[in-house]
Amino acid sequence: MQNNIINKISPCVRLISLFILCISLFMAESMFLILFITTLTLILMLITSKKVNLYVNIFKKIYILLLFFLIVYIIMFEYNVFTVIVFAYKLLIAAVLFIVFYLNINFNQFHQSVYGCLKYLEKFKFNVEQFSFDFTLSLYFLKTLINKKEELSRIQEMYGKKQHNLKNYVFPIFISSVNELNEFQLHLKTKFYKLNYKSSNIFSKFVLALVLILFIFVVFKEVIL
Repeated sequence: MQNNIINKISPCVRLISLFILCISLFMAESMFLILFITTLTLILMLITSKKVNLYVNIFKKIYILLLFFLIVYIIMFEYNVFTVIVFAYKLLIAAVLFIVFYLNINFNQFHQSVYGCLKYLEKFKFNVEQFSFDFTLSLYFLKTLINKKEELSRIQEMYGKKQHNLKNYVFPIFISSVNELNEFQLHLKTKFYKLNYKSSNIFSKFVLALVLILFIFVVFKEVIL
């Protein structure tokens, strides 16, 4: 994992910051705010020192998911060409933000981030640790599905038999992903996996404060005024 500013932010604050930035982005209607968040995203990209082709490769994996959100938006909300283009652009920026904050994060760190966001529910006798573990595991399964899709596509292209049907494509991806998930769970059990939660450091709290200020400004600009 690269030693950069993003990695110094606690997992919980990373998740909260990502969530708040995405909300601010989709709430923003003025081009000034959209460009400001875009500039902030570009700065974060430079800080993490990730190569451009890395983002391109990830977009190739998730383009179907992005198209799904775009189609849902068109069906439910808007048919205007300009607003559809703006929404598609916001989807791309949101995807970049997710890559910046969570590309190199491991299972335990993501588990920490989900648990940290929900830990206050323990006051109501809610098993937050188990829920956060199951939620993180479900996202891991989604990641596995995406990776298996790419892996099977490469194998089919290698043998010149690219067939996207239930028998030769969908079922193998699903079964292989389930098997990998079971192996991963077994690995966690054999390693006696346990949540290693740490409270946010001062730098993380400072970053969260800046993100909250941006969110308040967007709300004031787009909702109140």
